[in-house]
Parts: sequence; structure tokens; C-alpha cells
Amino acid sequence: MPESAMPEHPMSEPHGPAGLVIFDCDGVLVDSERLNVRTWRRMTTDLGLDLSDEDVVHTFVGKAYADNRVRLTELVGRDLDPAWERRFRAEFRASHAELEIIPGARHALEACVAGGLEVCVASGSMRQALEYKLEATGLAGLLPPSARFSSEEVERGKPEPDVFLLAARSMGHDPARCVVVEDSLAGVAAGRAAGMRVVGYESDMTPHAWFAEADAVVTDMAQVPAVAADLLAAG
Repeated sequence: MPESAMPEHPMSEPHGPAGLVIFDCDGVLVDSERLNVRTWRRMTTDLGLDLSDEDVVHTFVGKAYADNRVRLTELVGRDLDPAWERRFRAEFRASHAELEIIPGARHALEACVAGGLEVCVASGSMRQALEYKLEATGLAGLLPPSARFSSEEVERGKPEPDVFLLAARSMGHDPARCVVVEDSLAGVAAGRAAGMRVVGYESDMTPHAWFAEADAVVTDMAQVPAVAADLLAAG
């Protein structure tokens, strides 16, 4: 859905120099990537594909479902059966019963705010899925609805910068005063294209090479507040 059609995100007046930290959701705040990879592998097997974990990570992780749907149609060489898509969505919802918070993510959000930075989440997920993940993991209280942005609210998903630019405008910050925290290649590219600083969160799910264009890389989410503050202080 185009940005202009989303009245719940009114544009704010520009803020002072402190800055905004924009967190991705999957793999950054919520440990959902392992569950997502498992679901992608199982469901694409039904389509006749034999994808490894690495294949799934490189092909689908960090991208909006609309873009993944196009890629999947190309891979199978035919339109997707609506019944398969319904099963796919049901499998994803069922897997999210196992959701957990990424270690250090709650601290990262709280410490950023305590340090004078604003925070929000900008995800490649659909809006309903994003809301569910935040509620299920208890993070919703740290990220009010006005600080949540999904792929449904923009024309183009990551690696395009649209969702990050929407977040910056809605929260009242210049892109140059924003830091993006991402765990995917598409997310890093989107942050760079938005003209923002990028912190890569590296885990055993993410190839180190994905973060070649990031301004900094962390392996512990608890490191994010200090790293983000340093990047913003550097100007």
C-alpha cells in the first residue's frame, strides 16, 4: 500500500540532532529467521524444489513476501496454487508459536531510549505478522503502533529504501540522523540506499560478507546502543 494511504503514520516535525535507531524485526528483535527458514524449506519441497538452508537464506530472507512470491514463481516456472499459499501462511503462523526475543534486543531498545535516541521497527513483514511478533514476544510495549512500519505501507520492499525512508519521515528525523540495525543483505542495501548509517547484526544465520557495506558490525544486540550513539556522534 502506498505511503500516502497510511494515515496512522502522520509526518512529524524534524527533531533535534539526537537521532533515530531503526530496528529490523526478524533476526534482529525476534529470533524468527530459523523458524522462517524451516518453513520455507518444507513448503518449497511441496513445489518440487530442493533448497538448502543457505539457499533459503540467500534467496528469501530479509525480503518482502510480495518480492519473494515473484522469485518463487520464477523458480517453479508456474503460478502458485492459492491452496499452497494458504497452507504457507498457516505454516508461518503456526511456527511463530515458538518465537523468542533475540538476546540483548530488549536491552538495546531500552538503552537507546535511555540515551536520548528514538527507536522504531521497520520490517519486511506484512503488518499483521509484525504486530503478532511484537505482541508474542512482549516487545509491543517498547514500540507503540506509531513506531511500527511494515512492507504493506510502501510500494517497494527491501533492498529498496522505502520502508526506512517512511520511518524517518514519520518519526521526524533526517535520514542522515538515522541508524538502521539489520541482519540481512537486502536490509543493509536498503539502509545504505536510504542514506542512513547501518549496523549489521551478525549471527550464525548470517554470512559475514553480507555486512561489507555496513558502517559497523555487532555480534551482540546489547552493543547496539553504544555503537549507534558513536556513529551519530561522528556526524
